[in-house]
Amino acid sequence: MSTEQQDDRTSGSPAHSFGNTLAWNWSREMPRYLKGPFLTALYACRALASASGRMCFKDGKAIRIQDMAKAFGCREQDARRYLDAAIRAGVILVDGERRRGIATVYVLNALIRHPDWKAAEDYLKATARRPKEEETPAKGSSHSGTNSSDGGSVHSGTNQFGPQRHELGSPDAEEVRATEARPGSDHSGTNGSVHRGTNNPGSNHELPHEMADVVTQPQPVAREVLESDRSSAEDGDGDEPPFGRCEVCRVPLTRPGRNRCAGHLEGMPGQRRAVGRRRPVQAPLMTVVPPVADSPAEASSEPFHWEPENPLDPERVCACGRTFRSRDGKTCQDCKHAAHQEARTA
Repeated sequence: MSTEQQDDRTSGSPAHSFGNTLAWNWSREMPRYLKGPFLTALYACRALASASGRMCFKDGKAIRIQDMAKAFGCREQDARRYLDAAIRAGVILVDGERRRGIATVYVLNALIRHPDWKAAEDYLKATARRPKEEETPAKGSSHSGTNSSDGGSVHSGTNQFGPQRHELGSPDAEEVRATEARPGSDHSGTNGSVHRGTNNPGSNHELPHEMADVVTQPQPVAREVLESDRSSAEDGDGDEPPFGRCEVCRVPLTRPGRNRCAGHLEGMPGQRRAVGRRRPVQAPLMTVVPPVADSPAEASSEPFHWEPENPLDPERVCACGRTFRSRDGKTCQDCKHAAHQEARTA
């Protein structure tokens, strides 16, 4: 609120009466528990209110809870607690309905003669945070104060965010020791997640010495046990194959009536046994061409030559009825051309 909006606070107004009553009467009547941040919040409400006692601007817009918290010098959660306690005491009224997400207009009540300070005190005690001296600092912490939102602090105090230490329960020593190497923030307080590890990028995370008795080591198999199992299998202590074993390599046989495997089986008399690796036989590089069926001789693909008529040759009549001139021909050139085309397409 600017200074221009505070000029209308004259003597005799509800805001002025509220301030006088608060300074001369209420501050002396209220319990000692309320003479602290709660009393400071009431003085701030008197300063934020207009001459009519409404905590709003000239245009009627309500003052936000964020601005009130800054004037009270506390968090928004505590500012809401102080306003609720003042409403229970009767020194502050609500103009309209309180809805979430919408700023509420509060009104100073200077007409009340005997505020209910006991109700305000009981409410503040019921909603108060745990005192700092009751917190038990963890091992290796540098202080036990209130944690801020800045990361990287090394402490074990009460954090503003997340559940408190007394709400998480007390895990046994083994669980705490087992979760100590989990990467996380570099403090052992509560910040919404339960961890107590170290978060040092670029460094090797080494396990502490006290975790040596927690990690379960794999049980090595002795060489004597493996050799005894192998010797028992070779001596026939286990199940014997149905067709016996090879007398050379002790491999189970797959056919009856033999005492050696295929690798140590002797060849038949007169059969030459292949020694070493055989050379691959290359296939002949020939391609089988299928036989071609006999096809009739193709007709001549020469083009047809038209012979010019000689006007001096005698005129003749073709079998097709056409007249043409030729000295020794019996058919016209049209019939010759048709016969040539039929021969090519046959």
